Amino acid sequence: MLAARKALRVIVFPFRVAWLLVLIANCLAVSAASLFFASFVAYGIALAISYAFLPAEWTQALWQWAADLYALSSWFKAATIAFFTVLFSAILRFWPARDPVGDAAREREITRLNDDLIAARRQEQLRAKLRA
Repeated sequence: MLAARKALRVIVFPFRVAWLLVLIANCLAVSAASLFFASFVAYGIALAISYAFLPAEWTQALWQWAADLYALSSWFKAATIAFFTVLFSAILRFWPARDPVGDAAREREITRLNDDLIAARRQEQLRAKLRA
């Protein structure tokens, strides 16, 4: 029994080492991807709020640097487009603002029209039954 355990350890050990190496590589890859994504998000936030908090010269330099990097790197171009799409889709979700009173009135009107159509259809069916 002791020999079987030793043999099992000898066989399993390389697989455990390989699995540990896979986990380490996965951790490094996920960390690098997360850092890459976080840097684009941070830079996007800096670009988005630069007009409000930075002096005009800094804002212009920041945007010029972003425009140069945008022209050179397709990764930066894709990340910039994705960031501003997400940013503006969140803003456009609430703009233009909806009118809850108007929406409720429209819903009541639609419900009333549907009820009138159902009543008219039932009345026609009843008349058809009386004729037959």
